[in-house]
Amino acid sequence: QWYQRRVRGDPKNQHLKNFFMIIPPLTLNYVEQIMNGKEKINKKNKIGATFTDDGFSMGIAYILKLLDQYSAFDSLHWFQSVNSKFNNEEKAVKDSRRRETDVKLDQTNTLTMKRLDQYRQEFELLYYSLSSARIFFRTDLEDLPIEINKSPVEATVSSEGGASAS
Repeated sequence: QWYQRRVRGDPKNQHLKNFFMIIPPLTLNYVEQIMNGKEKINKKNKIGATFTDDGFSMGIAYILKLLDQYSAFDSLHWFQSVNSKFNNEEKAVKDSRRRETDVKLDQTNTLTMKRLDQYRQEFELLYYSLSSARIFFRTDLEDLPIEINKSPVEATVSSEGGASAS
């Protein structure tokens, strides 16, 4: 706690006051990097291949705790927004599949759905990893996100006033 007070109280660290605001673009970059690393596992040249990396979520959880920005980050509803975006894109692709009869467009839609599922899975894994890391750094129950036992899908449904996920 001494270090925490010192970092937060130092005028040289005022630029970290809104650190939580850069986490969304960092997560986008992280998910892209993880997906690229996983794709390299199946290739002959495995340089840069990876299948997991929890250092990012541990680092984010640590910095958020150090700067006392858990609640500020939670107020962004980032993971719920990402999930909502995937739901909208998935719905648009499904609507396109119903309207179109072109075989090539159907193949494109199938690949798009597969890619959306991969992105959704990686964001869910990041969400769970970050939630676990937050538990690791917690000092009291107030540090936990309100909906830690819910997946981003369930959290989106409950924040929309009980709307169904389908």
